Amino acid sequence: MKKLSILVLALTFSLFSCSSDDNNNSNPDSDIPQFAMTAKINGSNFQANNPFGTNAVSSTNIYSHFPKANFVMLQARQGGILGNPEINIWLKKSQIVVGTYTLGPETFDENQSHHIDLTDNTNNISENTKNGVLIISEVNTTTKIVRGTFQFSTVENVENTSAPIDFVVTDGKFRYTYE
Repeated sequence: MKKLSILVLALTFSLFSCSSDDNNNSNPDSDIPQFAMTAKINGSNFQANNPFGTNAVSSTNIYSHFPKANFVMLQARQGGILGNPEINIWLKKSQIVVGTYTLGPETFDENQSHHIDLTDNTNNISENTKNGVLIISEVNTTTKIVRGTFQFSTVENVENTSAPIDFVVTDGKFRYTYE
């Protein structure tokens, strides 16, 4: 009987002394999003990685006025290599710092700090950035992660100040590794 009492006591003690880690999940990777960039384009969800399915910056730069020596390109193409639409953000390497940046039309000037661009090949509209805001909220120089938010609008003709807005991109978020 003494053995049975000790066994019951030990079993009871072991059941109540176990703790669950469900409420204290401190997995450092739990805040890593599935997509490198997300946004809403005219209210529709945009969720994308770079064309190769990762969150690494582009290894090429498609515009000569944003030279790779001075800029990193955060490329997000929904649907992979041949996907569509695509949002590109160019960050001037010397200005990848936490802060809020006002975006305007592309100036083709290397002195421009950051730029954002939308490409949607499902229509005949040219998407020219009219205005927007880019907020870099985290720059981790150890892990080489840059994280932030953005929003912007596009017009077909940026010189026409009364041109109607074609696309509104809101709720933009990004998390990329940079070199």
